[in-house]
Amino acid sequence: MTKKLRLIFGFYRSFAFPSLLITMACVAIIYANGLSAITALFWFKIATLGVTVYFVNIYKRHEFYYYKNLGLPRLQLWIPTLIFDFSLFLTLTILTGKFYGASVGS
Repeated sequence: MTKKLRLIFGFYRSFAFPSLLITMACVAIIYANGLSAITALFWFKIATLGVTVYFVNIYKRHEFYYYKNLGLPRLQLWIPTLIFDFSLFLTLTILTGKFYGASVGS
């Protein structure tokens, strides 16, 4: 199990920086503009995850053989990484919304 988690984390690291940058930009926009921007940013994050999957599948297609030989097909790589990335986005969005709501009321 830990071997699979290390492999999945290594795969996520290959595109973590742009994904986290997009997440932090969305959180900053929510903090600056308020909760009215959540719907648009939610769909923006979904779209950028789709674009990320597309480009990683193109540019890292040869690396998928490495993971497949170690017993991890593409879906077992993508599903946990996308769930982690999107839940991180949702968690930070909710925390920012709560923080924003607390600072607006003060």
